[in-house]
Amino acid sequence: MTKLERAYKIRKSGNSDVTTIPQKVKDALDVKTGEAIEYVFLADGSVKIEKAKEAVGVDAIVDSVMAQYEEALQDLVEL
Repeated sequence: MTKLERAYKIRKSGNSDVTTIPQKVKDALDVKTGEAIEYVFLADGSVKIEKAKEAVGVDAIVDSVMAQYEEALQDLVEL
């Protein structure tokens, strides 16, 4: 197991506690600013950080269906 060169303090921000995510960690997780991470609690009491899996929202599904049937819908509108 590799450790980073320094420790990172936990600070208060409103009702939450926050810490900095070093660039090395972002690179290892392949996450960019604005993307989500997940905390995975392991049986041995440790916690693992993973890149969050993107949930498919209803809007994305509707957009996909609309794109798939766009030509047919356009033909119906022209009738």
